[in-house]
Amino acid sequence: MVVVGMAKLGAGVIIAAPAAIVALLTRMHGSVGLAAPTGAMLAEENAAEACALFRHLPQLAEKLAWRSLGASVTPIHRCTLDTPSGAPVEFFVKREDLASSLYGGNKVRTLQHQLAVIESRLAQGDARCANIHVCGTGGSNQVVATAVHARHRLPEVTPVWLDKDKADLDNTLNMLSTLSMPLAGSYHWGEPLAMLRRLLGAAFGGDGVIVTMGGNCPAGVLGQVGGVLELAEQVAAGAMPPPDRIYLPLGSSCTAGGLIIGLALARHLGLGGLDSDSDGDGDGDGDGDDARGGRRVRIVGVPVHEALVLLQARLGLHTAWASQWVPFTLRHTLRTSCEELRALGGPDLLEPSLRILREEVDILTDAELVGTYGGHSERSRAAAAAYDATGRLYDYGGDGAAVVDAPPLWLCGHFVAKAFAPLLDDAASEELRGKTLLFWQTKSAVQPRGEQDEWAAMRAMPPSVRAWADDGSAESALRPGSVDTAGGAADDYRHLMTPLP
Repeated sequence: MVVVGMAKLGAGVIIAAPAAIVALLTRMHGSVGLAAPTGAMLAEENAAEACALFRHLPQLAEKLAWRSLGASVTPIHRCTLDTPSGAPVEFFVKREDLASSLYGGNKVRTLQHQLAVIESRLAQGDARCANIHVCGTGGSNQVVATAVHARHRLPEVTPVWLDKDKADLDNTLNMLSTLSMPLAGSYHWGEPLAMLRRLLGAAFGGDGVIVTMGGNCPAGVLGQVGGVLELAEQVAAGAMPPPDRIYLPLGSSCTAGGLIIGLALARHLGLGGLDSDSDGDGDGDGDGDDARGGRRVRIVGVPVHEALVLLQARLGLHTAWASQWVPFTLRHTLRTSCEELRALGGPDLLEPSLRILREEVDILTDAELVGTYGGHSERSRAAAAAYDATGRLYDYGGDGAAVVDAPPLWLCGHFVAKAFAPLLDDAASEELRGKTLLFWQTKSAVQPRGEQDEWAAMRAMPPSVRAWADDGSAESALRPGSVDTAGGAADDYRHLMTPLP
């Protein structure tokens, strides 16, 4: 997704100078880095108890900056619905979308260390951190989340929208949310040369710091590691049975990489729920044939871009040995993040993480499922519609019949619905009947609106951006609305947004 998202800068550049592209991505990946917490963070944040990573590796609490960003433990809900074929299914959902009432989703964990590291570096006098760039495509959740969660403690951010996504109201809403935040400026695909100069200046010229696509960097990945430790605690407390499979979308590899390292760490620490089953052999079938022991939880990742599907199917993009040097692949994510964790004083988890990647991760390469980047495929659209029509969320425990008083799942075609569709297929299959399936809900339940006039800002965008925004129609019956910068009004979509305090 990263290289493809930059392709608008010029396909010839991508083909003629792959080494230069990898060098740029490598500098962007390392831009945030790591830093120790400031005295203010240590005084203001109860990090040793509130951060799952620090609860289990307390020696890191004074070595790695962290801010809660107002987030708390994300609940686990039981979900039932009728599949597109009519078959009823049941599974569990890790509600990362409820991480924050301001803007939730998986990006909150990604930013808890990243923004704190930038804050710490700024306090130490690093002038680059006064000029924060955040990269993504037009419908990027990372761009929105960074603008929302950085706005109180850090300088105004500069969005860099590398490319447009498929026209979709959900994507347009993300750009509108970003435009409602205080920004230092913005760059977009309509001005590719200016955008490239800005990225090169920040990456190589020291003119700023870059929060990368999907937030993939060691600081961001270590935030996701905490999510798996939190899951292990919840399983041990009875919030759900031990999962057999975890489903999530695969974009920049940040969340998926964090889940893999987190699973390796949970096993290293001997945490229950993710490393045992009925017979102790780890395969969940009760036949005792796994000599190594430990529950073999399968992570099912669905690439969100058609080019990523092709590259994985033909070249093993995420798993090939050489990919450890290509930023934003799973293997590179594991290598760089495990190295930094070890340097901080944590355990060396690279080999166990690579073993999980080889043996317990399924990367689906179904082009029909993935469709076109940024929007629904027919299968993901049907799965999302089935949830909208019949989905019900319950608390687990007791008789499990208490309906949850919480927002419904936002199954956007950009990311989460593409992983939701194979979950439904598997839940209805005879092969996996009786297995415990868990969906990692990464799309925020909240669409935020700040104090800036995002409607005026959108209408002032170049024609190519406005045309993209206008073309995006509503995909969900739960979220009707429209954007028409020529003849419409802000009230056509603002009912879908939640004003920030």
